[in-house]
Amino acid sequence: MKKSKKHSRIKSLYEVLLCALLAGSLFACQKHESAEAENPKYVIGVVTKSRNSEYWMSVCSGMEKAASDLGASVIILSPDTETDEKTQQQMIGSLLKKDIDALAVSPINSHNAKDYLKKAEEKGIQVVSFDTKILERGVPYIGIDNEKVGRDLAEYMAGQMKKKGIAGIISGNLKQSSHASRMKGFKDYIEKNTDIKIAFTESGYSNLRMPEKEISRLMREHPELNGIFATSAVTALGIMEYMEDRPVLIATVDAQEDALDAVKKGRIGALAYQPGYEIGYETVRYIVNQKEGKKQPEQKIIKVDLKIKPQK
Repeated sequence: MKKSKKHSRIKSLYEVLLCALLAGSLFACQKHESAEAENPKYVIGVVTKSRNSEYWMSVCSGMEKAASDLGASVIILSPDTETDEKTQQQMIGSLLKKDIDALAVSPINSHNAKDYLKKAEEKGIQVVSFDTKILERGVPYIGIDNEKVGRDLAEYMAGQMKKKGIAGIISGNLKQSSHASRMKGFKDYIEKNTDIKIAFTESGYSNLRMPEKEISRLMREHPELNGIFATSAVTALGIMEYMEDRPVLIATVDAQEDALDAVKKGRIGALAYQPGYEIGYETVRYIVNQKEGKKQPEQKIIKVDLKIKPQK
């Protein structure tokens, strides 16, 4: 019996608001079918790092729209935080037990994929990575060039600081290739092209705010600090609030509207605006093209817009 559109909308609302019980004590927001896909050509399992930020919600929206446009269906599972690797691994395992045609993963740990890649291969399920690379040979990647983003932000910061002074890096979890690559690109540019000293590197803040006491400690230890590169905009926004009365230049990455607003107001110096919706859409399109035998490069690199604070 065909469900009414009203019933589908109500069901969709409950699926967004409620969390489905997974593996006994695990909770994950999930959507079983993309809109309008009653008889999908392909069912795609998706595991994000989380769905608790504007960026991740936009990624999921892009996937759902692409599935609707291309006649596919997506099952999206999301841990509560970007640090919960155990939950993410269990979600991947749960999806591999379902009747899916492909699996898309944004890994919390880019280096820990061999087991689920082997299971997927045994079942004939193709796997792609998005947003963050799975560092295993032959796994396609859809997302931005994170190392280039780091270099571009370093070049901007170096120009503003006249290639001298003191800078610091506050990074997300370095098990995630996206954060590690951003940091590498930033450090490589600074070390090869400037006299700027990188005074500290703090890691582990993947879409998390740094505690105020930690920021205070860094400021006490480095009172002459001129700039901070944060690999996540959520982290950068927290730093920005604490630094309001200090002339410290902040550069960061993500698709947060509040971070973009902070750039417009001159409170953040530069934002590499990572287009979450496009990454989500292109991930589903890539999988559908692959299933239909279309030739594609192993990496689909999405363009990043560099937003710069207004010049006085």
